Amino acid sequence: MRVMITGVTGTLGAALGRASLARGDTVLGVGRKATAPASVCSESIANAQCTSRDAADLLDRDPDLVLLCAGQIESEVGPGGLPLPHTTESIHRINSVFPSLLALEAAERRRARRLDVIAIGSIADGSPSAFGPVYHASKASLHHFVTGAGPIIHAMNPQVRLRLYRPGVIKGPLSWAPTVRLNERGRRIRARRCQGAPEADVVAASILAFAAGDDWVGGDREPLSFRLLKHFWALSPNLYYRLQIGTWRRVNKFGTGEGDPPEV
Repeated sequence: MRVMITGVTGTLGAALGRASLARGDTVLGVGRKATAPASVCSESIANAQCTSRDAADLLDRDPDLVLLCAGQIESEVGPGGLPLPHTTESIHRINSVFPSLLALEAAERRRARRLDVIAIGSIADGSPSAFGPVYHASKASLHHFVTGAGPIIHAMNPQVRLRLYRPGVIKGPLSWAPTVRLNERGRRIRARRCQGAPEADVVAASILAFAAGDDWVGGDREPLSFRLLKHFWALSPNLYYRLQIGTWRRVNKFGTGEGDPPEV
């Protein structure tokens, strides 16, 4: 099988590459700039992952499975914890816009064999969050596109399946990215979730098992707190918004906005 993995130099992408190589696949590893080592892919491909032309160039390599694993999180913020404009644009482009463009490009290609395009989403999509607003928004956009456009694509081109896998927290340095907005109280809460997170190799094995099956949407176990917040947001968005305002004041490291000094 020819497996294409975007974001192959990342924690999860590299784990997917190693696991695919171990089972005998030809792995086409895609990165925006950096080249991937031979330990994670058979061939390293540089691609900007911005435009429809970029998507077409990747699909010209005739993969059987595309794992859209490239992503970006909010690892830097502006004054008061606000998102930065350039990272907001970049996060949306790589997390949701380019995967959507590649799916649409795939839909227009007639194939003699099946092509699975699996977008790697996130369980952090079910409710808004002041601690990762751009990331959450980009993943929610991706999830809605996959589950909304997927049926249209499959009806138009039965050889193409647009699918979604929603992994949870993965143990590693990126799982700590939200600390850019958290004070010590928030960091302790986050630490408990990170310490119990699975290694990337475990998550990669689950994703490849999902890819071999016929489910349209799969994912890792969702924490109960995530489920409760998701239902809270759906049932009472105004109260949920008020909860976010109160939570931000308690566990952000930038002060309350009412004269309190920043907590660093």
